[in-house]
Amino acid sequence: MNRMLKQITLIGIVFGLLLMIANPVSSAPLTGAQGSRIQANFMNQDPDPADAGKDVDLRWQITNTIPGTVEVLKFRLDADYPFLFEAGDSPDKDLGTSVGTNDNKLYYVLHYKLRIADNALKGTYNLTLNWNTGEGWTKKEFPIYIDPKRADFVVGALMTSPEKIIADTKEAKLSVNIDNIGKGDAQNVKVKLLLPSGFKPTYSYSDEDSPGIILKGASKTTNFYVDVDENVKEGEYKAQLEITYKDENDENNTYSTKTLDLLIPIKPAPYLIVESITTNPENLVPGSKAELRIKVKNTGNEKAESVSLRVFKDASQPFEFDEKSDFIGKLEKNDSGDAVLRMTIDKSAAAKKYLLDVELRGIDEKNNVVIFRRTVPITVNPAAPTLPATGIFGALIAVIGAAEYYFRKRKNQNQ
Repeated sequence: MNRMLKQITLIGIVFGLLLMIANPVSSAPLTGAQGSRIQANFMNQDPDPADAGKDVDLRWQITNTIPGTVEVLKFRLDADYPFLFEAGDSPDKDLGTSVGTNDNKLYYVLHYKLRIADNALKGTYNLTLNWNTGEGWTKKEFPIYIDPKRADFVVGALMTSPEKIIADTKEAKLSVNIDNIGKGDAQNVKVKLLLPSGFKPTYSYSDEDSPGIILKGASKTTNFYVDVDENVKEGEYKAQLEITYKDENDENNTYSTKTLDLLIPIKPAPYLIVESITTNPENLVPGSKAELRIKVKNTGNEKAESVSLRVFKDASQPFEFDEKSDFIGKLEKNDSGDAVLRMTIDKSAAAKKYLLDVELRGIDEKNNVVIFRRTVPITVNPAAPTLPATGIFGALIAVIGAAEYYFRKRKNQNQ
């Protein structure tokens, strides 16, 4: 009698342990798979959705319907990015000996704890659960949903001043909207513009901006100032925005960095250069008057209407212009035209090369004014040497004396 009572008690303890292991969640839908009569139903994930940089608990309901006893019941979880086994669990779990049952209320709870990568993006990712009863592996994929409660950025609108950026543009303003499409606010936001070849910051730190806080669902405008090289051709040039920020939901208060591409458009436009300079007379000396002929060429990829040239003389330069500008007219691509200016060189001008600033101005095909600043050299040579006044007077007396002597001599011979 005592022996039978002990057996009944032992059976009751085993049954109780099975009930303690079972942990059904009635509110969560079960998605499952059956292989080799092992049923694996996904119970839930906590939290749902999972968050980037945080841990997530995953639970499966495992039911063994194989008659008798299974000596080996092993599981392996295959989890690629953005799942990480950094929360204390390993991919492999061994449930050991398992007794089969036809009672669906009796099951094991298989638990995994994973970490989600810090830079995980919103989306549904698959995990693969594998199990083996000693007769080979069976596998099944299960979807896990991730929706980071963190800041995430995209490039919004790009506005430029001037509206049309062309080659040789100085101090072009780039206004870029940074949109926070994430689930959290971004704090201490700093943005650095990484420029491609042919572009450079106009001045120190003009390639950086600090918009501060960008709330979730909001946008901030960052401003940069750049110079465009004169040899840059039309097209789109890929720059990058390096965004450094601190996420409000980051318990470790660490800074994150995200890099976004930014396309800078360079538009087709006229491009005016000084092709050559000639003067008439060729030899410029102090006190002389001269005609300055400047040949202007359009080397761009659009025609230029109403092309004109204007000089900007420094007060220290010894030139006086009759007119400081001249109209050239329309220049098609690769066409040239002349601007002619008349000038007087100061009598006290030093003999040397002077650099004269000129402005070339035209109108492109969209009626935008394009301006190019160039420098032209003008060389003043020393004046020709002359006799001093006393020498000239003496020479004149000598000539008169010689003439008088000659006439007197002829007169005496005729007498």
